[in-house]
Amino acid sequence: MFNGLKLIFSQYRGLSRSIYVIFFARMVTSMGAFIWPMLMMIMSGKLGYSNSVIGLVSAGSAALFLPFNILGGKLADKFNKKKLIIILDLLSVSFFIGCAFVEPGIEMMVMFILAGLFATMEWPAFDALFIEASKPNEREQVYSLSYLGMNLGLAFGATIGGFLYQDHLSLAFLLDGLTTLTSTILIVLLVKGVKVADIEEHEKNEYEDDEEDHIPTMAIVMDRKPVLIMLLVFTLASFIYQQWSFSLPLYIKDLYGDNEGARMYGMMTSFNATVVILFTPVLTAVLNRHKELSKVMMGIGLYALSFLMILGHPTRYIFFGMIFVFTIGEIINTIGSSPYMSRRIPASHRGRVSSYMSMGYMIGDLLSRLLGGFATEYIGYDITFIILVVMGMICVGIVWSNYALDKRYFPKLYEKKSSQNFSEQE
Repeated sequence: MFNGLKLIFSQYRGLSRSIYVIFFARMVTSMGAFIWPMLMMIMSGKLGYSNSVIGLVSAGSAALFLPFNILGGKLADKFNKKKLIIILDLLSVSFFIGCAFVEPGIEMMVMFILAGLFATMEWPAFDALFIEASKPNEREQVYSLSYLGMNLGLAFGATIGGFLYQDHLSLAFLLDGLTTLTSTILIVLLVKGVKVADIEEHEKNEYEDDEEDHIPTMAIVMDRKPVLIMLLVFTLASFIYQQWSFSLPLYIKDLYGDNEGARMYGMMTSFNATVVILFTPVLTAVLNRHKELSKVMMGIGLYALSFLMILGHPTRYIFFGMIFVFTIGEIINTIGSSPYMSRRIPASHRGRVSSYMSMGYMIGDLLSRLLGGFATEYIGYDITFIILVVMGMICVGIVWSNYALDKRYFPKLYEKKSSQNFSEQE
């Protein structure tokens, strides 16, 4: 058993210092992430919005974020990423902390949306910086470690947020903003990109070579058709995934009440993070020989099917079982989807393609909240969850059909190389 654990955690050994800094920074940020998991409950319990109104507000803010996400991607490829991150993060955190000094209402929601807008703009720069700090053949381990750090913090933060929700909401906003700023400073000061000279020949990936900067991003994506198809898949998958932070907390609130529902959802979110902590290193090691698309199929299939478990007003224990299955799917999808995109886009267009990927997630999120709000209110939670399962199976089918096309477009990523993790799918 000891040797097995040693083998599992040894996969994170030998990464650059920057990756370990990102791990710690993500942990600090998530440890203070008290608000985002509670957002739906704030709008419902504190502001008294109906499910359909919550859906409209969420979808409207997501629609507002879309053009700013694209702008953030263009800025990330044109200007110094670290300076851009600092400027946008200061703006985001200022509005976020400002929420701590107003009562729940329209003013709070406006500042919250503005904070989210600037955070959205800085994400393409963060993502591009993250890829630059890692080598192509270690992306599974790098994304896995970052995801692990995020959830180590979230395991504590979400439960604390559930208890701060009722009487100390202002403190939650304040702490959330300060931890975000702290982690950003760490990343900007200590994270450095991997130098090309430090990458050995067998570690290089020609599909990440720079393209001429004047080539439009859409032309890059259209020329790599499997990537375009996966952008569609990630959009549909985001529609399913976001219901865990939209319909699920509202469903729990309806079943158990406002205060008890907030506490229970906080504990479920912490349980989600705990499962990630325990199983991410194991699944990363066990699924190392599987290609990225195989992981995406398994992941989406699992977290879509998890919604079947909560049909018909289940007990509290069933909810935690559902979260376990959902989280295993989330882990597998994460260690498949992020490395997939990073290995198939040129370094010169990372920020812009990252904004396209984020845009897909945001469109899925927008439609999920908009349609989810009306669906849960007018046709009920059970039918809504069944629709999610059907969409999940459609996504799995699309990815399965895209596998052969991806192998034809990116054949060198499917070659067996002893020094790389690009081994053939079993």
